[in-house]
Amino acid sequence: MAQKKHRAYENDYPSVTTVLGVLRNIPLEWWFKSNTLEYINRESGKGRTIGTDIHKSLENYILTGQATVDTQYPDEVTTALHSFIKFRKERMDIELTWSEQALTHPRYFYNGTIDCIGKIDGNIIVLDWKSSKCSDKDKPDIYDSYKTQVAAYVSLYNYNQVTKEDAGTNWCMAENNRKIVEKAIIVSIAKDKVAYNLYEMNLEEIKDCFNEVFLPALRIYNYSHKKEK
Repeated sequence: MAQKKHRAYENDYPSVTTVLGVLRNIPLEWWFKSNTLEYINRESGKGRTIGTDIHKSLENYILTGQATVDTQYPDEVTTALHSFIKFRKERMDIELTWSEQALTHPRYFYNGTIDCIGKIDGNIIVLDWKSSKCSDKDKPDIYDSYKTQVAAYVSLYNYNQVTKEDAGTNWCMAENNRKIVEKAIIVSIAKDKVAYNLYEMNLEEIKDCFNEVFLPALRIYNYSHKKEK
């Protein structure tokens, strides 16, 4: 079965999140087992809408400095914005340069939209925003799946910075000494209280997550869809 082209990419390659869908998600499985189908469908739809609206609000805040809330769930989005502002005040060493960049991987043929590119001490970093609930905890959780997703975004960014010749040998090489990403930061932003959690990945962990988790998942995805065609 042919996949529908995504208008942002003009190709039928899978997205990073679609690829990761082939992997087990234990916390999500427990959530499914613990709730009714009606509740799951309602909360899943609500969660997707809130997540999208939070990302839009964060993008607007990063680009314009204005915190706007245009959503049917203003409480959650407003709280998330306050959580993000708390992060910005406490991590003023991180410079946010641009937001929401859609890219296609020139070697592994997948798509992804990077939440934000920033800098620390002049070094380029990839940042990924997650919106979540703290519930009874002080901070929202950061899951291993987040790390794999960000590793895929780092590879996506870096491969788009190198020559085709370099891309065949070392995905960390760059043409004309262009700076590439060697660090990524995941920021889990709470939507039920003003709080956030932060996790920094160095290049070694990024490469491990990409090579040992994401690429095998991509091969599984491609094989299963090849069988379907």
